[in-house]
Parts: sequence; structure tokens; C-alpha cells
Amino acid sequence: MCIRDRYQRRVRGVEMVMKALALALIVLVSLVYGEIPRACSTSDTDKFPFCNPNLDLDSRLKDLISRISDADKPKLLTARSSPNNNIPSLGVPEYDWGANCVHGVQSRCGTRCPTSFPNPNALGATWNMSLVYDMGQVIGIELRALWLEGAGENRPDNLPHVGLDCWSPNININRDPRWGRNVEVATEDPYIGGLYGSAYTRGLQEGKLDKRFLQAVVTLKHWAAYSLENYGNVTRHNFNAIVNSYDLANTYFPAFKTSVIDGNAKGIMCSYNALNGIPTCASQFLNTTLRGDWKFDGYVTSDSGAVADIYTQHKYVPDAERAAAVALKAGTDINSGGVYESALLKSLADKYVSEDDINLALYRTFKLRFQLGLFDPIDDQPYWHVPPTAVNTPESQALNLLATRQSMVLLKNDKNTLPFPKGKKVAVVGPHFNATGVLLGNYLGQVCPKSPGDTSCMTSMLEAISAANNNGIVIGAEGCSVTGSSTNGFAEAIALAKAADYVILALGLDGSVEAEGKDRHSITLPGVQDQFSQEIVNLGKPTAVVLINGGAVAVDWLHDHAPAILEAFYPGFLGAIGIADVIFGNYNPGGKLAATIYDGTFTSQSNFL
Repeated sequence: MCIRDRYQRRVRGVEMVMKALALALIVLVSLVYGEIPRACSTSDTDKFPFCNPNLDLDSRLKDLISRISDADKPKLLTARSSPNNNIPSLGVPEYDWGANCVHGVQSRCGTRCPTSFPNPNALGATWNMSLVYDMGQVIGIELRALWLEGAGENRPDNLPHVGLDCWSPNININRDPRWGRNVEVATEDPYIGGLYGSAYTRGLQEGKLDKRFLQAVVTLKHWAAYSLENYGNVTRHNFNAIVNSYDLANTYFPAFKTSVIDGNAKGIMCSYNALNGIPTCASQFLNTTLRGDWKFDGYVTSDSGAVADIYTQHKYVPDAERAAAVALKAGTDINSGGVYESALLKSLADKYVSEDDINLALYRTFKLRFQLGLFDPIDDQPYWHVPPTAVNTPESQALNLLATRQSMVLLKNDKNTLPFPKGKKVAVVGPHFNATGVLLGNYLGQVCPKSPGDTSCMTSMLEAISAANNNGIVIGAEGCSVTGSSTNGFAEAIALAKAADYVILALGLDGSVEAEGKDRHSITLPGVQDQFSQEIVNLGKPTAVVLINGGAVAVDWLHDHAPAILEAFYPGFLGAIGIADVIFGNYNPGGKLAATIYDGTFTSQSNFL
């Protein structure tokens, strides 16, 4: 026998062993996760034509919808209604529309806790769409694994159980630093936003295990012209964005268009605000532009409460019945809120909507559940057998650290202040001197197994700086809080800084200053941070300012006087390690700003509204 033949026989033998091991793993995981409700899984239900994988998808969908009673339809078109939206007589299991995955799966831990990446405002600074694609791949496979474990949203009651659609990414434009949700978006540039959205979409939806099915479903948000929370007497719920056709085409639509056409995104979320007088969830743009011009073939969900806003806030129609009708007929398939459940059947009875309108929404949403493989036999479906060990793997943590490092932006480095030499005495002062949870930003999954909200398993700023400063001494003090007016802590922090060889000044924002539902009125450092930072810098020590923030922070005085400034954004679970790597030269920062930092006079010169 020739060497080539022996080699081929050996390869075939290895392949047989690998297949046997894979089958054994599938059987093992199936036994562990047999409690996950499945469609078409009993002798009473698998006889239905919609359970027959040999039929074409259109026929299967029409058969299923024809069997659903009117009474069951509203709950099937309502987000976050699991576990109460099953239909036992048809063997249709519960399904949750509404998992968030902005920078990681926003769920409880399963056997392992989901990977929490840097926030999108940091990821935008990497300008690395391959990294964004890889992050989407990780989030998608972790979502599958956590779903199989029955993980719920990141709340103590573990409800609702997460589904396989992500209400992510947020591809709105960072048009003003005052917006409270700039942490969630990658850029102020519509073109780059489209590249980000497309890369995330392809990564999340196009898994590697089985090309027949979607790995997960993205939901691009928020359509459209949404970038205000609560400013003055205007809120996101009653704001009417007046935008001309040019600005829509040039600024607000491109990221969505690219993500739909190039990324093949399967989901869209319409926003709270009105656009040129019409609530976005009732706008025919969903049909004409999205489904017509761009050939979008996925589903549309409302943001939570947005359909109710159509009549309660925008006063576009007088009541819930007609709000349900205008939303459904405009193309809003899923209602996050109670309007469809409470008013849709009455709207049908009063002929504001037709049976065909409701069935079209069911068709679009069930189509995705079929494309996820949820109505097909599972034995040969790898996505039904993703083990818990696929969550938070060493490979995903390595990617997480790479993303954290690449997001760091060195804004200033006079006289090569950075990197600091190792083995010296370093003082870490400022409100974020020992940060953990604030580094995570928003839209979080559970990151530590103890309980939701616990961050004790994270490496803190002081711990990371101490670990990186080989054989050196690290001391720290808060000095002041993020927003408080007290200067009582100044003396201790100044004394530590005087006694140190080098100083790290950890400043910035947190969720009490900027958040969903909360815009800023000033973009300078809040509280007494400016005063505190000036006293520290004026000591004349080699000082590196580290900024922790979502929206840009105006640091006018520091820009002129601080020796070094590092923009870290909200850098995620490994943020402190990434910061320490840059401070001590373990990593050379190459991030570039994806949104402008304005000076402190910006808010007096520019009207947010």
C-alpha cells in the first residue's frame, strides 16, 4: 500500500471518530436540555403539514397560520410575552421577542456568564469591522447556548426567557454629545454606521455551524431619526423630528440601508419619536422605503411602549384600537407593549384592520422562527446542540481583550509621558479610581455568577494597575464622586499624588449622568471633577488622565495642561486590564475617535432640539 493510501485511510478513520464524538455530544446535550420546549415534537402535533420539512416554507407557514385562532394571535404578535404565548393544541412553544445583545447577550448566566464586550462607542474607535463581525459571531453562538439552557433576561425572576432575536445593534447617529444613548452607537458618521451594522448583522445571523438556518436574528434600531431622550419639556415619547428628504437620505437612512442590503438584516425596531408629524411605528416608510425600495424581508417590532405613544403622546389617533391598526397596517409586526393584546381584536371587529393584515404580521414573524430551525427535526441541527461550554470561552475572552485594547484612543501624550515605567510608585485618583461596574456601560447581561448586578468577579482599576506595575507600589483614593459637590476627599487624594512618582487621574461619567431616558445639558465634567483634576495636574507629576464615558466629554483645561489623556469610553468587562496595558506599555494604543469631542461652549452654541 502506498503512503498516500495509508494517509487517506488514516484521515477517514479520524473523520469517523470525530463524527462519533460529535454524535455522542449531541445526545449528551439533548439529554441535558430536553426541557426546552420544541415545536412538532409529539405524536399529536408532528402530523400537521407545517411540521413537514419536505414542504416548501410558504406552504408550511400558511398551514400554521390557518390553524391559529383569532384569540391566540395578539399574544403571538406581542414582545416579551413568553412564557404565556404558546399554543399547546398546535404544539407551538413559547417564544420571546426582545433579547438585547448590544455588546453581549443581555441574559442571566447559564452554566457560564455571557461575554460582555466593550460598548459600541468604544468599538467604533477600533474602526475594525472584522472585529465587529467576530463579536457578532460570539454573541450569536452564546445566545444559542444560553437559550438552550433556558436563560432569561437579566432579572432576578429570570423572565422572560430569551429568544433568538436580538434587539441590536443600535445604529442611530451620534449627532450630539448630549444624547444619553451615545454609549450604544459606534459613530457620528452614517457610512461607518452602515459598515458597523452590516458587520454585526452578518456575524450574528450567519453562523458557522449550519448554513441552512439563521444562527440568530438582528433587530436594527431605532428607525428613524431617533437621538433624544429627555431634554427640556420634550421627551423621546412626544418628540417630532422634522427632517428634510436630503437629511433623511444622507444622514439617517444610510446605516439602515447598508445593514439591510449588504448585511441582510432580518429585523428592524421602529422608534418612539414621530418623523415629520407621523409616529415612526405608523409610518409608511416601513412599507415604501424599507420593504419596497430596499427589499427588506424580515420583521419589524416597536420599541417598548411606542405603539401606545401613537395615541397617548403623539395624539396621532384617538385610541388604542386605531393605534394598533395604523401600526399594523404600516408594517409593525410585533408590539412591545400591551396595545396589540388589549386592542387588536377589537380593532379587527371594528374593521380598522383585516384578517389579512394580522396574518401578514404572523407570516413575517413565524417565517423567522422557521428560518431559525425551530420547526424542523433537531437531530441533525447543530444549533440545537450548542453546549454551555460555548459561552465565555478562552477564545471569546481573547477577542474581548483585543477589542478592549483596540478601542483605546490616546488623545494626548506630551513628552512621551506614557507609557509609565514599571516598578514605580503610582497613585490612582478620581471618581473611577477603582472602577468595576461603571466600565460595563449599559444593556448588560449578568457578568458574575453570584447574582444579577454583581461585579465582584471583575478586575478593578486598582487591581489591574497593580498587576501591570511589576514590583511597584499602587495607592488610590476617590478624591471626589462623579456628580457630587463635596471636596472633602481632595486632601487625601492630593497627598497620595504628592507621594507618588506617577499619577493616573480617572475621571468621567456614569449612568446617573447619561442613560436611556436621560440626556445631558452640559458636556463638561460633572460635579467638582474639573476643580479636583486641576489641583492634581498642578502638582507637576507625570499624570495620565483616563476618561470613562459614553457621550464625548469636553476637557478644555485638561486638553491644554494634562501631560497625557487616554479616552477609554465604557470599555467593558476587561476594561481595567486594557487601560493598564496601555498605561504601562503592554499595548500601544491605536484607536481613533469615531465621534467629535467638542469644547465646553458647544451646548450654548448648538440647539439640541
